[in-house]
Amino acid sequence: MQIPICHLDVFADRVFRGVPAVVCPLDGWLPDDILADIAGEHAKAETVFLVGSAGVYEVRWFSRAAEVPLSAPGALAAAHTVFHYLEPQLRRVQLLTPSGMIMGQRDTSSVLVDLPLRPPVKMLGRVDLTAALGGITPETVMMLDSSCYVAVLADEAAVEAVRIDRAAMDTLGRPVVVLTSPGDQSDFTARVVAAKWGPEALAVRSSALCTLLPYWRQRLDRDDLTVRVVGQRGGSAWCSSGRDRAVVAALVQRYMEGIIYL
Repeated sequence: MQIPICHLDVFADRVFRGVPAVVCPLDGWLPDDILADIAGEHAKAETVFLVGSAGVYEVRWFSRAAEVPLSAPGALAAAHTVFHYLEPQLRRVQLLTPSGMIMGQRDTSSVLVDLPLRPPVKMLGRVDLTAALGGITPETVMMLDSSCYVAVLADEAAVEAVRIDRAAMDTLGRPVVVLTSPGDQSDFTARVVAAKWGPEALAVRSSALCTLLPYWRQRLDRDDLTVRVVGQRGGSAWCSSGRDRAVVAALVQRYMEGIIYL
């Protein structure tokens, strides 16, 4: 069996930036253990599998550790693959995902996807993340169900400066933290830190934008927002957020095409 693959860099204005994703169009679904093995072999942030035609595609996302229910970079990578490789005549595509239908649209230079939002909630009690974040104290701490904390820091420099204390992170009830702050040249920043990059942490990283957008929409009282992804590879996106969903637009760069032999 031969499976085409395309390695993309999402949220990137050039290769070697943004979030790497490997996309595998399939003729039909393979067993889950094979999908997981392929994702593990790639060891990228996301491996995207899609099956479909005529503008409607089923999409599943896998990290190197487990399947991911919602992925902003994975949705952008899937839509880009349809528009640039599978059906270049299309302007819109329906992506049927574990988190419901996501609409994709092509623009002159970017790809847009319509994502469901997962807003954080304020903590009922105080949680001290200072030790876990290497001595940096958040201005506000929120949570997203049982999976992670959301820590709002003073500025972009603070987000960049965080060096986690793994021992302190291990003592948290939710050992994954989404960091955010006002941006220097964007409306806000996003960075995910974790004690271990297991399935839970990778799932949080994939959907972090869907958690941060409701907070910044309310705080800035604006629907249209820009975000900078903080990290060694960086990245950026443009967002238009509503109450329950948001349109996220980003540049996607092609790095490599190839074939998987099974």
